[in-house]
Amino acid sequence: MSWAAIVGQPLAVRQLRQTIGSGKMAHAYLFVGPEGVGKRTVALQVAKVLNCHAPGPEGDACGVCSSCKRIDAVPPAHPDVALIQPDGRFIKTDQIRDLQAEMYARPNEGKVRVAIIDGADRMNPESGNRLLKLLEEPPAYAKLILLTSNLSGVLPTLISRCQTINFPPISPHEVAAVLARLAQLDAGKARLFASLSGGSIGRAMRMAQDEGVAQRRDATGALLAKLSNLDDFALLGEAEGLEKQKEHLDDWLELATVWLRDALLVAESAPAGLLINQDRQAEVCALAEQFGPDGLLAMLGVLTDARGQLQKNANTRLALDMMLLHLGEHARAPRAT
Repeated sequence: MSWAAIVGQPLAVRQLRQTIGSGKMAHAYLFVGPEGVGKRTVALQVAKVLNCHAPGPEGDACGVCSSCKRIDAVPPAHPDVALIQPDGRFIKTDQIRDLQAEMYARPNEGKVRVAIIDGADRMNPESGNRLLKLLEEPPAYAKLILLTSNLSGVLPTLISRCQTINFPPISPHEVAAVLARLAQLDAGKARLFASLSGGSIGRAMRMAQDEGVAQRRDATGALLAKLSNLDDFALLGEAEGLEKQKEHLDDWLELATVWLRDALLVAESAPAGLLINQDRQAEVCALAEQFGPDGLLAMLGVLTDARGQLQKNANTRLALDMMLLHLGEHARAPRAT
């Protein structure tokens, strides 16, 4: 991996390259952005550049020296590069205590010790306070890079001691191009998974490799189509079914959003070329006819609210119950004529 091979993050790459080239790197950075948009890849590239034995004229890592190869290993195997991830639900105090001991020791083989903390929002107060001590008094040869997809979950004291770099979602066009190249998908499937990914190459790749995605797309479209025929008891049963498959809940919400988004485009007479579900136009048109623009807008609002509640760690079953009941309410509402 080189700077040129990093997809969809030109501003972050430019900022880091300029900072490294100037020799004025901060001691700590906080990379903020959705899961799967390149935060860890860029952090590892920074570690490679800082420790490369033969960096190129443009400040890139050579990619072939022993240091670069060790950092490129999965997982990274360089003695001066630490990758910290949650052990279970949280990053534990012992993990940060061990990291402190490592970071205060001089580098073994490289020039700089680099710690990459993936999941900075998943530290409890004790582990966060231990990391804070390291951020307040870092050794000159140490760099820390914190990664998060949930900035609100990061302790404010940690944020204040890091330079924040934003990693926005990657454009569907760029995600689709990566899928076509790496997963060898045809253009239609690449476009579908790219659109469902929320701008995350990592998520798009996982979906492309998951044979269940097609089944979940079918099931989601079928549920939306029959909403108006379900009473509240049946809707709560559907919510129970979704809770039992909570590992796929993000997919369900994204798939449902795409079905309704496509239907709204049809209801507003948009060109068919804008549809994501281009291979399912008949079903999209049926949803548009069934719910109309106002109903579709209201239902999209329900999905947005449910997603927000779930991201705030609300009670999953309660959030799903309310989501299905509200979707059913809008689905059964009389259409304006």
